[in-house]
Amino acid sequence: KSINDFTSSLAKTLVEAEGMPSKELTRELLADGLRRALDMLGETPKKQFLEILAANIHKFALQEQYSLSRVYPVEISSEYKNLQSFFSEAAPEEATGEDRAEPTALSELRRMLAALPQRAGISAEEFVAKLKDEDSSQALKAVNARTRSAFFAEVRQSLYRFSEASQKELVEFFTELKAEVVKLVDSMTQEVSVWLDEERVASAWQNHAKQASLRIQAQNLFQAVLSPSFQANFKQIGSGAKRAKEAFLLQTAVCLKTGAEKLYWDSVPGLLDLAAQMRRSFFYVEGYGELMEDWLQSRTTQINQEFLQRGTAILGSNFSEVVSRLRQIFRPGRWMFLSDPRVEGDLITLFLEDSIPRHVLSMTSLTKLLELVGSNGGDDFHIYNDIVRLPPLSSPALGPQDLTESALLEVLKRLPCFPPLQRLVGPGGRYRFGRMEVVFQLTATELAAQVVASPLPVPEVLRALDFFVQFGPQEYPTATVDAVKASDQLMCGTTQILDLNAMPTLPKLGFQMPLGQLGAAIAPIAPLGSLGAIGPGPVPQPMGSLAMPAFSGPKFGIDDDEI
Repeated sequence: KSINDFTSSLAKTLVEAEGMPSKELTRELLADGLRRALDMLGETPKKQFLEILAANIHKFALQEQYSLSRVYPVEISSEYKNLQSFFSEAAPEEATGEDRAEPTALSELRRMLAALPQRAGISAEEFVAKLKDEDSSQALKAVNARTRSAFFAEVRQSLYRFSEASQKELVEFFTELKAEVVKLVDSMTQEVSVWLDEERVASAWQNHAKQASLRIQAQNLFQAVLSPSFQANFKQIGSGAKRAKEAFLLQTAVCLKTGAEKLYWDSVPGLLDLAAQMRRSFFYVEGYGELMEDWLQSRTTQINQEFLQRGTAILGSNFSEVVSRLRQIFRPGRWMFLSDPRVEGDLITLFLEDSIPRHVLSMTSLTKLLELVGSNGGDDFHIYNDIVRLPPLSSPALGPQDLTESALLEVLKRLPCFPPLQRLVGPGGRYRFGRMEVVFQLTATELAAQVVASPLPVPEVLRALDFFVQFGPQEYPTATVDAVKASDQLMCGTTQILDLNAMPTLPKLGFQMPLGQLGAAIAPIAPLGSLGAIGPGPVPQPMGSLAMPAFSGPKFGIDDDEI
């Protein structure tokens, strides 16, 4: 019974563990005593325990998952399988068919490679000489492409065991090895990109449990990137693969910046140090210091300018087709996150045909192009911070009291559905929105909004639409998530306006502006600028006024003279 209690308590602790399990639990699972206990229990209890372990292995860090998978018949969590090779020596694949007849010289090379010590030495130099001799050359020519590729993948994995001079010599001499090095960097770039995709989705949906797991994923990702194997390969990627190198640096910089801004790195022991090592490894230049933020800002500014310029030109030359394709991405009345990886990818493909890396376009750039579509006769997109939709096919009639309220309702139709605005007693145009009291007034060109009571002073006059965009997130933080969820269920609505006596009484607010000052405060608001109508006329000129001088600081990335 005591053995049953012991294994049951471990299983219970494993199931109930939130976040990463404790080191004590990991040690217990790896101990010889537990394996003996499971053997004593018999096949059925052992099978049940292993099923619980397999179902919860994703909670462990990658290195611990690897250790557990060597002791028990469980698989590493799928999200980490691509990183496994950075923590373990990959087992050679079982030869099949024509791969079985391997030349003796190639078998000898594999044996020498597997026997190399962790540090460069005489045996590594002997391997280089052996690999370049005539017998080895003939052996490599005699096998098929799959076998050659598998062999050079093994060499790539062990590249850090050679001196830097030998690493460079091998990569420059063997084109298959150079291709494997680029393939590895591309693969790691994809891993970082997947992390950024998942982070954007988790942040947009305010999924705190997923955000917590992303911290552990980042820890394992950083360990893989900082491993001797990847570091050696990245150093040798060479100037001929500039795009692959820059794509990795951009994705990595965005990842590091995102984690720092959202305090991801502060909550997992050791993760902050790993992030600092990443910055020093890829963005530090002797004599200048760490330049990640400067380089990232400069490069993303250039990319966003290019996106706007090319997007504007495409709208001018092929407006009808662009509108048609946008209607395939967006649906009438259905709110979608602009940060959705599929939406961003579709827009990049539409305007730039995948010529830029992911995750570097700003929400501002994306919304500017969508606004240009509406201002030039296309669909008038509804945009609220990071969500967007095409206008609904029909909108309910809400019965405004006057012209001001009619204009207000038109603004509200462009926004996600908030709790009802309260129509306050007193002079017309005064409403309560969350904790704020605001007066809406028609000017010569716009519906203006003036906050007259709020927890904090907000004296400036805004366009009504800008008021909701600016203060909606603070008053109703879940409005975007609620809008996307409602859209998925085809339950889109428009914010209603109700009399105060139809609403619960709310407490008096802290800051108030005397109504007598309101007239002087509200000044006419200039109309928004717009391009001329885009039609069969000339293509709009690129936005030259947005041009920014190229970054003139020092070059970097490890031994980088290209980016």
